[in-house]
Amino acid sequence: MGQNQLLIIAISVLIVGIAILAGTGFFQSDDVEANKKAMINDMNHIAMNAVRYYRRIPALGGGGYSFLGYELPGGYQSNLNGRYSAVGVSKDVLQVTAVSARDSSDTITAQIDSYGKASNWTFSGDFE
Repeated sequence: MGQNQLLIIAISVLIVGIAILAGTGFFQSDDVEANKKAMINDMNHIAMNAVRYYRRIPALGGGGYSFLGYELPGGYQSNLNGRYSAVGVSKDVLQVTAVSARDSSDTITAQIDSYGKASNWTFSGDFE
């Protein structure tokens, strides 16, 4: 082979390698964003469940207009997206924390009010 052909092959291999690395980088950032959105969706489902507890009378297993004593049902504690915990920080505020299943340094925290509205979102790790 001539030197021109070897140079063209080397440049082609370099370009293909760069394209593979760029594609991998795009996939990883999409993976992080997809995981973040899925966890936010899970936290919204937890908020709806918590508000049902908040509004239900104690005789029927509810909180009687209080988040204190709320416990996550088994199906909400973990899934393929992450692990979740909830703590009643006051009668009218529930704090929900999520830890990503793909990387435990990726976390989300939000506070749920008595209407089920999430606020004070905090993100850590790759979610920032």
